[in-house]
Amino acid sequence: MKTTSTLVQTATADNLVLSGFYGEGDKAKEAVIFIHGFGGDFYTHRFVHEIADALNSSQYAYVSAQTRGTGLFTELVDSARATSNYKGSYYELLEEAYMDIDAWVEFLQREGYQKIVLLGHSLGTIKSVRYMSEGKHKDVVSKLILLAPFDKNGYVENKTKGEWHEHVKIARQMVDEGRGLEIIPSTFDDFPMTYQTYLSWYQETELNAIWDFYKPDYTSPILKDLHVPVLAVIGDKDDVVYLPTIGGSLDNTIKYLKNNIRSIDVQIVADADHCYVGKEQQVVEVVLKFLE
Repeated sequence: MKTTSTLVQTATADNLVLSGFYGEGDKAKEAVIFIHGFGGDFYTHRFVHEIADALNSSQYAYVSAQTRGTGLFTELVDSARATSNYKGSYYELLEEAYMDIDAWVEFLQREGYQKIVLLGHSLGTIKSVRYMSEGKHKDVVSKLILLAPFDKNGYVENKTKGEWHEHVKIARQMVDEGRGLEIIPSTFDDFPMTYQTYLSWYQETELNAIWDFYKPDYTSPILKDLHVPVLAVIGDKDDVVYLPTIGGSLDNTIKYLKNNIRSIDVQIVADADHCYVGKEQQVVEVVLKFLE
Protein backbone atom coordinates (compact mmCIF):
# COMPACT_ATOMS: atom_id res chain seq x y z
CA MET A 1 0.00 0.00 0.00
CA LYS A 2 1.41 3.38 -1.04
CA THR A 3 1.23 6.37 1.28
CA THR A 4 1.35 10.10 0.65
CA SER A 5 4.80 11.58 0.00
CA THR A 6 5.58 15.26 -0.39
CA LEU A 7 8.24 17.95 -0.14
CA VAL A 8 8.15 19.61 3.26
CA GLN A 9 10.08 22.15 5.31
CA THR A 10 10.98 22.71 8.93
CA ALA A 11 12.94 25.37 10.81
CA THR A 12 15.85 24.98 13.21
CA ALA A 13 16.31 26.67 16.56
CA ASP A 14 18.74 29.10 14.89
CA ASN A 15 16.15 29.93 12.21
CA LEU A 16 17.37 27.97 9.19
CA VAL A 17 14.69 26.59 6.87
CA LEU A 18 15.44 23.01 5.84
CA SER A 19 13.66 21.07 3.12
CA GLY A 20 13.05 17.35 2.89
CA PHE A 21 10.97 14.59 1.38
CA TYR A 22 8.34 13.20 3.76
CA GLY A 23 6.44 9.95 3.43
CA GLU A 24 3.44 9.53 5.68
CA GLY A 25 3.18 6.30 7.68
CA ASP A 26 1.35 4.42 10.37
CA LYS A 27 1.34 6.61 13.50
CA ALA A 28 1.73 3.49 15.66
CA LYS A 29 5.05 2.66 14.00
CA GLU A 30 8.43 4.31 14.26
CA ALA A 31 9.27 7.16 11.91
CA VAL A 32 12.67 7.25 10.20
CA ILE A 33 14.90 10.28 9.53
CA PHE A 34 17.59 9.85 6.85
CA ILE A 35 20.71 11.99 7.49
CA HIS A 36 23.07 12.23 4.54
CA GLY A 37 26.86 12.37 4.55
CA PHE A 38 29.53 14.98 3.79
CA GLY A 39 28.73 17.12 0.77
CA GLY A 40 25.67 14.99 0.11
CA ASP A 41 21.95 15.61 -0.09
CA PHE A 42 18.67 13.88 0.60
CA TYR A 43 17.92 12.62 -2.91
CA THR A 44 20.94 11.77 -5.12
CA HIS A 45 22.03 8.26 -4.18
CA ARG A 46 19.94 5.35 -5.35
CA PHE A 47 19.96 3.57 -1.99
CA VAL A 48 18.08 6.57 -0.52
CA HIS A 49 15.28 6.07 -3.06
CA GLU A 50 15.15 2.33 -2.51
CA ILE A 51 14.96 2.65 1.28
CA ALA A 52 12.28 5.36 1.01
CA ASP A 53 10.15 3.18 -1.29
CA ALA A 54 10.51 0.18 1.02
CA LEU A 55 9.59 2.20 4.12
CA ASN A 56 6.64 3.66 2.25
CA SER A 57 5.39 0.20 1.26
CA SER A 58 5.78 -1.05 4.84
CA GLN A 59 3.86 1.90 6.30
CA TYR A 60 6.84 3.48 8.06
CA ALA A 61 6.92 7.26 8.00
CA TYR A 62 10.21 8.74 6.85
CA VAL A 63 11.89 12.03 6.17
CA SER A 64 14.82 12.23 3.79
CA ALA A 65 16.29 15.34 5.36
CA GLN A 66 18.24 18.34 4.22
CA THR A 67 20.77 19.60 6.77
CA ARG A 68 23.01 22.65 7.03
CA GLY A 69 25.72 20.40 5.58
CA THR A 70 23.85 19.72 2.34
CA GLY A 71 26.12 20.22 -0.68
CA LEU A 72 29.45 21.98 -0.50
CA PHE A 73 28.08 25.54 -0.66
CA THR A 74 24.33 25.91 -0.14
CA GLU A 75 22.05 28.90 0.32
CA LEU A 76 19.43 28.47 3.06
CA VAL A 77 16.78 31.09 3.88
CA ASP A 78 15.94 32.05 7.43
CA SER A 79 12.56 31.27 8.96
CA ALA A 80 11.27 34.79 8.21
CA ARG A 81 12.19 34.28 4.53
CA ALA A 82 13.91 37.67 4.72
CA THR A 83 17.61 36.83 4.47
CA SER A 84 19.86 34.03 3.26
CA ASN A 85 22.53 32.08 5.07
CA TYR A 86 25.36 30.36 3.20
CA LYS A 87 25.93 26.91 4.61
CA GLY A 88 27.03 23.54 3.23
CA SER A 89 29.82 21.12 4.03
CA TYR A 90 32.52 23.74 3.49
CA TYR A 91 31.28 25.56 6.59
CA GLU A 92 29.50 22.95 8.69
CA LEU A 93 30.18 22.51 12.40
CA LEU A 94 29.42 19.05 13.77
CA GLU A 95 28.54 20.58 17.13
CA GLU A 96 25.59 22.32 15.42
CA ALA A 97 24.24 19.20 13.69
CA TYR A 98 21.91 18.35 16.57
CA MET A 99 19.80 21.42 15.74
CA ASP A 100 18.97 20.04 12.30
CA ILE A 101 17.93 16.69 13.72
CA ASP A 102 15.95 18.44 16.49
CA ALA A 103 14.00 20.29 13.81
CA TRP A 104 13.15 17.11 11.89
CA VAL A 105 12.17 15.24 15.05
CA GLU A 106 9.86 18.12 15.92
CA PHE A 107 8.37 18.01 12.42
CA LEU A 108 7.53 14.32 12.87
CA GLN A 109 6.16 14.92 16.35
CA ARG A 110 3.81 17.54 14.92
CA GLU A 111 2.70 14.89 12.43
CA GLY A 112 1.83 12.56 15.33
CA TYR A 113 4.79 10.15 15.57
CA GLN A 114 6.14 9.21 18.98
CA LYS A 115 9.24 7.10 18.24
CA ILE A 116 12.05 8.09 15.92
CA VAL A 117 14.76 6.07 14.15
CA LEU A 118 17.87 7.93 12.97
CA LEU A 119 19.27 6.47 9.75
CA GLY A 120 22.62 8.07 8.98
CA HIS A 121 24.99 7.53 6.08
CA SER A 122 28.75 8.19 6.24
CA LEU A 123 29.25 11.47 8.15
CA GLY A 124 25.53 11.21 8.97
CA THR A 125 26.35 8.23 11.20
CA ILE A 126 28.58 10.49 13.31
CA LYS A 127 25.79 13.08 13.57
CA SER A 128 23.31 10.36 14.54
CA VAL A 129 25.50 9.05 17.36
CA ARG A 130 26.37 12.55 18.55
CA TYR A 131 22.66 13.31 18.72
CA MET A 132 22.28 10.71 21.44
CA SER A 133 24.56 12.89 23.59
CA GLU A 134 23.63 16.38 22.37
CA GLY A 135 20.08 16.24 21.03
CA LYS A 136 17.10 17.93 22.66
CA HIS A 137 14.85 14.98 21.80
CA LYS A 138 17.31 12.10 22.18
CA ASP A 139 14.91 10.26 24.50
CA VAL A 140 12.41 9.65 21.67
CA VAL A 141 15.04 7.96 19.48
CA SER A 142 14.32 4.24 19.62
CA LYS A 143 16.93 2.88 17.17
CA LEU A 144 20.00 3.89 15.17
CA ILE A 145 20.73 2.62 11.67
CA LEU A 146 24.29 3.40 10.60
CA LEU A 147 25.13 2.99 6.92
CA ALA A 148 28.86 3.07 6.09
CA PRO A 149 30.17 4.60 9.34
CA PHE A 150 33.05 6.86 8.32
CA ASP A 151 36.44 6.57 10.08
CA LYS A 152 37.36 10.18 9.35
CA ASN A 153 40.28 10.16 11.82
CA GLY A 154 41.74 7.04 10.28
CA TYR A 155 41.32 8.56 6.83
CA VAL A 156 43.20 11.74 7.74
CA GLU A 157 45.81 9.76 9.69
CA ASN A 158 46.48 7.79 6.51
CA LYS A 159 46.64 10.91 4.31
CA THR A 160 48.87 13.03 6.56
CA LYS A 161 50.95 10.28 8.22
CA GLY A 162 49.97 11.65 11.61
CA GLU A 163 50.56 15.33 10.85
CA TRP A 164 46.87 16.15 11.26
CA HIS A 165 47.39 16.75 14.97
CA GLU A 166 49.56 19.75 14.05
CA HIS A 167 47.06 20.79 11.39
CA VAL A 168 44.37 20.98 14.08
CA LYS A 169 46.54 23.48 15.97
CA ILE A 170 46.88 25.58 12.83
CA ALA A 171 43.12 25.44 12.25
CA ARG A 172 42.47 26.56 15.81
CA GLN A 173 44.85 29.49 15.35
CA MET A 174 43.14 30.47 12.09
CA VAL A 175 39.74 30.41 13.79
CA ASP A 176 41.07 32.47 16.71
CA GLU A 177 42.42 35.02 14.23
CA GLY A 178 39.03 35.36 12.54
CA ARG A 179 40.14 33.44 9.44
CA GLY A 180 38.08 30.31 10.07
CA LEU A 181 36.11 30.67 6.81
CA GLU A 182 39.23 30.30 4.67
CA ILE A 183 39.71 26.96 2.86
CA ILE A 184 42.30 24.52 4.21
CA PRO A 185 45.33 23.51 2.10
CA SER A 186 44.96 20.31 0.09
CA THR A 187 47.70 18.74 2.23
CA PHE A 188 45.35 18.80 5.25
CA ASP A 189 42.61 16.58 3.82
CA ASP A 190 41.19 15.22 0.57
CA PHE A 191 37.84 16.82 1.41
CA PRO A 192 37.63 20.59 0.80
CA MET A 193 36.44 22.51 3.85
CA THR A 194 37.09 25.64 5.87
CA TYR A 195 39.43 25.84 8.84
CA GLN A 196 36.42 26.05 11.17
CA THR A 197 35.03 22.82 9.76
CA TYR A 198 38.41 21.11 9.95
CA LEU A 199 38.67 22.08 13.61
CA SER A 200 35.12 20.85 14.22
CA TRP A 201 35.93 17.48 12.61
CA TYR A 202 39.33 16.83 14.10
CA GLN A 203 39.68 18.57 17.46
CA GLU A 204 40.53 15.73 19.80
CA THR A 205 37.40 15.02 21.83
CA GLU A 206 35.48 11.88 22.69
CA LEU A 207 32.65 12.95 20.38
CA ASN A 208 35.09 13.15 17.48
CA ALA A 209 36.68 9.76 18.12
CA ILE A 210 33.64 7.50 17.95
CA TRP A 211 34.62 5.74 14.69
CA ASP A 212 38.35 5.36 15.35
CA PHE A 213 38.39 1.92 13.71
CA TYR A 214 42.09 2.34 12.98
CA LYS A 215 42.59 2.01 16.75
CA PRO A 216 40.68 -1.28 17.31
CA ASP A 217 41.33 -1.36 21.07
CA TYR A 218 39.99 2.15 21.70
CA THR A 219 37.07 2.31 24.13
CA SER A 220 34.55 5.01 23.25
CA PRO A 221 32.55 6.31 26.24
CA ILE A 222 30.08 7.82 23.77
CA LEU A 223 29.35 4.44 22.18
CA LYS A 224 29.39 2.64 25.52
CA ASP A 225 26.59 4.95 26.65
CA LEU A 226 24.25 4.09 23.77
CA HIS A 227 21.13 2.42 25.15
CA VAL A 228 19.16 1.79 21.94
CA PRO A 229 19.48 -1.06 19.41
CA VAL A 230 21.92 -0.27 16.61
CA LEU A 231 22.28 -1.64 13.08
CA ALA A 232 25.54 -1.07 11.21
CA VAL A 233 25.61 -1.88 7.47
CA ILE A 234 29.07 -2.01 5.89
CA GLY A 235 30.18 -2.79 2.38
CA ASP A 236 33.28 -4.99 2.28
CA LYS A 237 34.69 -2.78 -0.51
CA ASP A 238 34.18 0.47 1.38
CA ASP A 239 37.53 2.26 1.41
CA VAL A 240 36.69 4.80 4.15
CA VAL A 241 35.37 2.38 6.76
CA TYR A 242 38.67 0.57 7.19
CA LEU A 243 42.10 1.42 5.80
CA PRO A 244 44.52 -1.49 5.33
CA THR A 245 47.45 0.89 4.79
CA ILE A 246 47.38 1.86 8.48
CA GLY A 247 46.56 -1.58 9.81
CA GLY A 248 42.79 -1.43 9.49
CA SER A 249 40.70 -4.41 8.48
CA LEU A 250 37.06 -5.36 8.21
CA ASP A 251 37.51 -7.80 11.10
CA ASN A 252 38.96 -5.05 13.31
CA THR A 253 36.06 -2.74 12.44
CA ILE A 254 33.51 -5.41 13.39
CA LYS A 255 35.42 -6.12 16.61
CA TYR A 256 35.48 -2.41 17.45
CA LEU A 257 31.73 -2.03 16.93
CA LYS A 258 30.82 -5.10 18.95
CA ASN A 259 33.21 -4.19 21.78
CA ASN A 260 31.84 -0.66 22.10
CA ILE A 261 28.09 -0.93 21.44
CA ARG A 262 26.06 -3.11 23.77
CA SER A 263 23.20 -3.88 21.37
CA ILE A 264 24.43 -3.99 17.78
CA ASP A 265 23.73 -5.98 14.64
CA VAL A 266 26.57 -5.70 12.10
CA GLN A 267 25.65 -6.63 8.54
CA ILE A 268 28.30 -6.93 5.81
CA VAL A 269 27.22 -6.39 2.20
CA ALA A 270 29.50 -8.28 -0.16
CA ASP A 271 31.11 -6.33 -3.02
CA ALA A 272 29.47 -3.08 -1.86
CA ASP A 273 31.19 0.31 -1.86
CA HIS A 274 30.52 3.38 0.28
CA CYS A 275 27.19 4.12 -1.43
CA TYR A 276 26.14 0.49 -2.07
CA VAL A 277 26.00 0.95 -5.84
CA GLY A 278 24.30 -2.11 -7.33
CA LYS A 279 23.64 -3.55 -3.85
CA GLU A 280 20.81 -1.26 -2.80
CA GLN A 281 18.22 -4.01 -2.40
CA GLN A 282 20.44 -5.92 0.01
CA VAL A 283 20.64 -2.80 2.17
CA VAL A 284 16.86 -2.41 2.01
CA GLU A 285 16.36 -5.98 3.19
CA VAL A 286 18.59 -5.66 6.27
CA VAL A 287 17.09 -2.28 7.19
CA LEU A 288 13.51 -3.60 7.04
CA LYS A 289 14.42 -6.75 8.95
CA PHE A 290 15.99 -4.65 11.70
CA LEU A 291 12.96 -2.38 11.95
CA GLU A 292 10.46 -5.20 12.01
